Amino acid sequence: MKRNILISSFVAAFIFAGCGSESTPTSMAETIDEQTTDIMVERGPVLKATVRDANGKIGIDKGNGIYSFNNPVYPIESFGGYIDMDRDGNISEGDVEMKQLRLRAMSGNVMTMATTMVENNETLVALLEDGFSREELFAQTPSTDIDNAALSDEVYKYCIENNITDPAKLQSADITQLRGRIQTRKTSYNSSGLDAKELEQKLVDEMPEIVPIMQDDIPDEDINPEQNIIDSISLSVLTHEQKETLSYMWDEERLARDIYLALNALTPSQTLYNIATNAETKHVESVEALIKKYDLNILNSTDFSGGYSAEALQVINNHEFITPVLTSLYAQLLAKGSLSLEDALEVGCMVEVTDINDLDRDIEIVEGIEDIAMTFENLRKGSYSHYWAFDGALKSMGVSDGCCAVGDVYCKTTEDYPQNTNGSGGSGDKTGEKKRLGQN
Repeated sequence: MKRNILISSFVAAFIFAGCGSESTPTSMAETIDEQTTDIMVERGPVLKATVRDANGKIGIDKGNGIYSFNNPVYPIESFGGYIDMDRDGNISEGDVEMKQLRLRAMSGNVMTMATTMVENNETLVALLEDGFSREELFAQTPSTDIDNAALSDEVYKYCIENNITDPAKLQSADITQLRGRIQTRKTSYNSSGLDAKELEQKLVDEMPEIVPIMQDDIPDEDINPEQNIIDSISLSVLTHEQKETLSYMWDEERLARDIYLALNALTPSQTLYNIATNAETKHVESVEALIKKYDLNILNSTDFSGGYSAEALQVINNHEFITPVLTSLYAQLLAKGSLSLEDALEVGCMVEVTDINDLDRDIEIVEGIEDIAMTFENLRKGSYSHYWAFDGALKSMGVSDGCCAVGDVYCKTTEDYPQNTNGSGGSGDKTGEKKRLGQN
């Protein structure tokens, strides 16, 4: 079994951990020329969404459904948020959660149901044949164009009825059904004398599947962008191995947090403290949020049945782990790291390398499970940054080779582990880098 192999390798090397940061998707799409670009996200105006470009940059929420970017890379996508039904600019009673419905824009300054649908060229051709102009589809919003409002409302209704979360993935059969319905709604809307706000409210009132939020549902604090993305991704069906991997990652994150805090208490280090408190604690929470989302009882490794329970997990003591061997592994890590500050920082290097190896493997296991894969990629990116933080801390205390001093297995280049130039941890002198590159 995979986990038995992992445990053996950890014991042999006295290592392992878990860390994290933001994910960074990539794209071949163009970068636009404007220095600042405002994107209007509208089903009605979508408030408090997480709007992210293809390089993972999060747009600044300027209110009223407008999100600002400097030199964004398309496509740009929105996750979560609330439809501002009354157009008052605030999340209020009667507004509607976007939930898993995703919108995208491949270019331009608006993101709507239309810009999402026309990512599919077959859909674009059908809409153009049915009398929509490119201006209506790519540059207008439901608030500014009544035909766009009819399209948006009818497709929204269809997606809710058929549990579709991505309008770009509508199939030929869907488009065949929708074309007549959209035309009927266009005719009705153009003769109604009502504006888009009134028509949208009428649609929502007629759909029992849509439950507007109540006063108690209004978020009382800022929404975490990363968690908003994860929460906005639909549940997948997990295999036993994927459930096992998620459970084990929770234990890994706890071990990393606990060993860094324990070593910092013995040999105080700002690097150990910052990584433990600013990252690892949050990463335990992010993995646990997935365990809660999938309603897994990770104390039942047979089939994970019984449901998630925060109270059951809270009774597990610090420095103790679901996988018993990790408790003894923690003791071994502590024994090495407590010898000196240098040893403590070397444990950090070892922990991060092993964690990255583990995440490389786990990301393959959860391939296609978007929310878990995204979280694991975040953790791996964080481990890259943490490795360089420990490397820099060692160099700052005179260990010129940094993490390379621990051994070749732990000696990495910036090609191996992309370095966040805005992150903590200095590069020190170039002795270690030369050794990594095989130079004298």
